[in-house]
Amino acid sequence: MSERTFRVWRGDKSGGEFVTYKEEVGEGMVVLDVLHRIQANQAGDLAIRWNCKAGKCGSCSVEINGKPRLSCMTRMNSFGPDETITVQPLKAFPVIKDLVTDVSWNYAQNKRIAPFSPKPNATISAGYSRRRAAYS
Repeated sequence: MSERTFRVWRGDKSGGEFVTYKEEVGEGMVVLDVLHRIQANQAGDLAIRWNCKAGKCGSCSVEINGKPRLSCMTRMNSFGPDETITVQPLKAFPVIKDLVTDVSWNYAQNKRIAPFSPKPNATISAGYSRRRAAYS
């Protein structure tokens, strides 16, 4: 295990600041694991959102060193050994608290999108493939 330095945004919609934390990091850990360790050991009130920890839901999306990333898929070994990792909420959404943003806009937009429905009486004959040959 090695100690790493994290700068984590703490605040709400009215403002906030970066707070520096040092935390032990082990082999195979991802940024979300370290945020959970910070929450467990140093900042019990740190607000973070996550769900699947498998890179499917997008719930743990944050900006890591200025780039939008999934914290559950961003491996700690992708950073230099002395590199400070800066974690902040996504800039595209309003902040609720700390790293949690208001993504209700996504759900409102999703309701406006009509579900896919195949054309009536559409049939696909046996052996037909919708794939195109790569070199046709």
